[in-house]
Amino acid sequence: MKKYKTVEEFLNDLSMDKRSQVDALRELILGAEPKLVEHIKWNAPSYVLGGEDRITFNLINKQGVVKLVLHMGATRKENKKGEPIMQDDSSLIEWSSDIRGMIAFNSIHDVTSNMDLLKKIIKNWLSIPSAI
Repeated sequence: MKKYKTVEEFLNDLSMDKRSQVDALRELILGAEPKLVEHIKWNAPSYVLGGEDRITFNLINKQGVVKLVLHMGATRKENKKGEPIMQDDSSLIEWSSDIRGMIAFNSIHDVTSNMDLLKKIIKNWLSIPSAI
């Protein structure tokens, strides 16, 4: 597997379908919080706020879909049996712990048809402090 050093390098290797999804999601994420810093983590674009990774793309998965991982970096202890720290009535987020959830997208239509809801989810997620 190729190891990416830059976001551009990562983007240039995507199929047109995945690139359109990632581009739309990147624009949404970067527009949600001006203090976000984009870099490569887990071999994909990731977004840091206040020194902690908070949102990371996952494109290497069994389903072959574009996923966004909502997480709290490394400073907050994860409880895999705990209730999610963020209310989500959308049912878009699949929670794997109290501080880690994933949103999966099968197509650009999945992204564009949920844009307003995704914007709200991302803003709410980033408003939660990562460190306790």
